Amino acid sequence: MNSSLVGTLLIAIAATLWATDSLFRVPAVQSVHPTFIVLFEHVIGVIVLLTWTCLRDRKRLLGHSFKSWISLFFIGFGGSAFATVLFTASFLYINPSVAILIQKLQPIVVILLAFLFLGEKPKASFWGWALVAIAAALVVSFPGLDFHFLALMIHGGIDLHSQGVIYALLAAVLWGAATVVGKSVSSNLAPVIVTFWRYFFGLIALLLLFYIGGESIPVAALHQTSTLRPLIYIAFFPGLTALLFYYSGLRRASAITATFTELLYPVSAVVLNWVFLGASLNIVQILGGIALLYSVFQISVLFA
Repeated sequence: MNSSLVGTLLIAIAATLWATDSLFRVPAVQSVHPTFIVLFEHVIGVIVLLTWTCLRDRKRLLGHSFKSWISLFFIGFGGSAFATVLFTASFLYINPSVAILIQKLQPIVVILLAFLFLGEKPKASFWGWALVAIAAALVVSFPGLDFHFLALMIHGGIDLHSQGVIYALLAAVLWGAATVVGKSVSSNLAPVIVTFWRYFFGLIALLLLFYIGGESIPVAALHQTSTLRPLIYIAFFPGLTALLFYYSGLRRASAITATFTELLYPVSAVVLNWVFLGASLNIVQILGGIALLYSVFQISVLFA
């Protein structure tokens, strides 16, 4: 089979697995704290990846430059721990499909941060598509175009829906920042090494969050199949397995093909959430979602 086609299929599988994440994350967040959900993911990830790296890549596990260690630390703390906790917590307040669509703003965050901190000047057409994407994201998040939360923020308060949107947006910014920081280490380190340290430093951050927040391990909930099964699924399938398929596919497929194929994630997630969670979008949000995905795709093609 053609290598590019194999790569496309692998990315499609990864995107489909990501799309199923909210079907299990939404029920889980109703019974256990968001921080514990992400902590559980990272414990499983570190155990599996440490076993893998010790068997096959232990010689490349250490010996990195100071700059690489700082980058790996940030990717773990910011991108893997805090961003995922914020994304998970947003499910408590907003439609999970809205939270997922907001994440598609990440390419804009990446390009803006690269422009500000790496001196990478975007093409002129980027700014137009970026404005369309941001406007579309606002429509998806606030279909009634009611931005009263801005006035509430000025007076020190905020409604729960707006809080969920802000959580999802902050997650997108942190994931975007982690992508920019990760550009330098990705060229020098194998994906499995970067992924391991991402999980490892993320685990340290989550243990600190767990301790500072005064959380306790939900032993009673973990004895219930209805809680434990979603946690295991999230850790192994949308997490580790999807990453394995995605990185394997990325080596074989072109950047544009990968970008287009990745759109399966938000589209499939919205459909699955609608069917199985009853998380429907109104017509304004659907049109906004289409405009958001199209504009982000155009931006991704510009920089492919």
